[in-house]
Amino acid sequence: MNNRQRISYLGGSFSVGVFSAFNNYTMSLWLTSFTTSYVLIGMLGNSKSVEGSIVSPLAGYVSDRTWAGWLGRRRPFILVGGLLSAALLSLMPFVARLPVLVGWGGLSEEVLRLVPIVGIVFLFTLTFNMGDDLHKALRADLTEGEELNLLSSLATIVDIAAQVGLLVLGFALWGGEIPDWAFFVAGALVALGVLMTTFGVREPSPEVWAGRSQPSEATTEPSLSVLGLLSQYRGALVFTLMTFFLWGGVNAVLPLVSIFVRDILHASVGEAQLLPALLLLSTTMMAIPVAKLASRVGKRRVLAAGYLIMSLSGIAGMLITTKEQGVVLFLVAGIGNAAAVVLAIPMMAELVPKRHMGVATGLLAAAGSIAAPLASLVAGTLSESYGPRVIFAVMAVMVAIALLLLFGVRAPRERLEVTPAEVPTSAG
Repeated sequence: MNNRQRISYLGGSFSVGVFSAFNNYTMSLWLTSFTTSYVLIGMLGNSKSVEGSIVSPLAGYVSDRTWAGWLGRRRPFILVGGLLSAALLSLMPFVARLPVLVGWGGLSEEVLRLVPIVGIVFLFTLTFNMGDDLHKALRADLTEGEELNLLSSLATIVDIAAQVGLLVLGFALWGGEIPDWAFFVAGALVALGVLMTTFGVREPSPEVWAGRSQPSEATTEPSLSVLGLLSQYRGALVFTLMTFFLWGGVNAVLPLVSIFVRDILHASVGEAQLLPALLLLSTTMMAIPVAKLASRVGKRRVLAAGYLIMSLSGIAGMLITTKEQGVVLFLVAGIGNAAAVVLAIPMMAELVPKRHMGVATGLLAAAGSIAAPLASLVAGTLSESYGPRVIFAVMAVMVAIALLLLFGVRAPRERLEVTPAEVPTSAG
């Protein structure tokens, strides 16, 4: 993979970063002008949606069996999903401020105004995740082994750097309140990265794709169904379940953390965007060291250390009371987050053959799509009773469960025997 292709691929990672930062941190603050419900803000403010549990595996399955000429397998989904999401995101303030029929259906004005907001969030989250999930599958199509670890770390760096950049921009330009035009800026940046990947990357041809299959992986079927993949590759099943709990822990915190910083740590709106950026900055700095360490000691060991750090950070989040303590917490939590983000796709690529990565990444996305709204519902409900600090307790428990499940993840024997150069010297 040459540098031009690598840079083009990372354009999609830039889009992911902009979308994630705006959706998880900035939009939550904007939503407080429409509702005070922690449950609703948490549900709307996470970057995964429950409908993705169906759409993402389906899109992955279809892409495994598709060849759209120069657009290849994955890029049609990246292009359509990404641009639709960018357009819908840009239109959200306009839709949110459309006139409503007061008293229609016996509903209050607040509820009627929230209905189109919920609808457009549903749509731009669904379309974005379709493109994002196939962008991850494309990573495994283009690289393998240590190069895949490196590309994953670079994708993490660009993703997180874009998040930090957007949050710093927010601190500088909308430190008092979130203006409507911020949505247009975010949408335009998302579209830019999508176009970079679509027109700059060239996917492996069907002939190259077929030639990469090892003899022991030969099959008359070009792709497995979701159930077929889970039944044949049990390590992928456990890893998917583990991802469910990990995403549950992360998404219990993300949609409400900026509100926690503002209301509990007594920060301004600008600071409430800036402090989470420290977690992202720490993640960026640790991305390449995590990839190198995983190549040396094994992915599983590095993931286990990362999950442990994240779980302990959740416990610490229940205790902090000042912005200064928040700075330390976010910096430390970013170290664990780096392991979870960088090594997810390389770990799954070790558990299933390359030709099934579309379905496999769709499964990981589905796990997150189910876990995120459930976690937001639980964390939001508890926050309304006990305050937003409780989000860290949910995170600590969920990530601890993910850590326990990680020890049950094992690559199938044939994958370990086929390509020794791709397998770390120790398990993981």
